[in-house]
Amino acid sequence: MQTFKDFILEALDPHSKTYHAFDIDETLFAHDHDKLKVHLIDRKTGQHVGSLTNQEFNTHKLDPNHKYDFSDFKSSKKFQQTAKPIRKMLAKMKAIHKNNKNVEMVTARQDFDDKDEFGKHFKKYGVDINQVHVRRAGNVDPDGPPGPNKAKVISKQIKKNGYKKVHLYDDSQSNLDHFMELKKDHPDVEFHAHLVHHDPKTGSVHIKTSKI
Repeated sequence: MQTFKDFILEALDPHSKTYHAFDIDETLFAHDHDKLKVHLIDRKTGQHVGSLTNQEFNTHKLDPNHKYDFSDFKSSKKFQQTAKPIRKMLAKMKAIHKNNKNVEMVTARQDFDDKDEFGKHFKKYGVDINQVHVRRAGNVDPDGPPGPNKAKVISKQIKKNGYKKVHLYDDSQSNLDHFMELKKDHPDVEFHAHLVHHDPKTGSVHIKTSKI
C-alpha cells in the first residue's frame, strides 16, 4: 500500500530544478471576509477581543496578551462554504503543473479538520491535492506571521530538492518580501515573486512580477 508520502514523491519531477508555489486564499480562491476570520482571544480571560480578515492577518502584530483562534481556517466545511474559485489563477497553476510537476500550494493555514472534504472542493475545479501538494506553513509557528513561516517552508524545499529557480504567487506583498529575502541564504537560486491582485467585482486578475 502506498502512503501519502509516496504520492508526493511520485508527483514531483526530479529532472526539473524549477519550483512553483501558489498561495491559496485570495490567490486561488476568494472569500467572503464577513464569514471567514482569524479571531483574537485574551489569554487570561478567554474572551474574544477582535477579528481579522486573511489579508489583515498577513501583517498583524500579535499582542503578547492575546492569542489567535484559527477555528474558521481549520474548518473544511467553512472552506467549502466561503472559497470561490479565482478561475484564471487555477487555470494558470494547472497549466504550469502540466509541464512541470514541481508545483505545490503553500498556505498560511494549519492542518484542516478533514483533509478529504478539503480535497473534494479542489477536485471540483480539476485540482488533485495528491498531485499538487498543500504545505501548511501555519504548522511551523501557529502564532508567527505568515511571511516568515512560508519562507521557512520554501527554504526547506530548496535545500531538499536543489531547486535553482523558484516562483511564489501570493496576494500579500509582505509574504513576497520575506520570500525574496531567501536570496541571502540561497545566493545561487533565482527568485520570482508574483503579486496577485484579484478584483472580485470584475473577476479580473493582475500579476506584478519581481525577480532577483
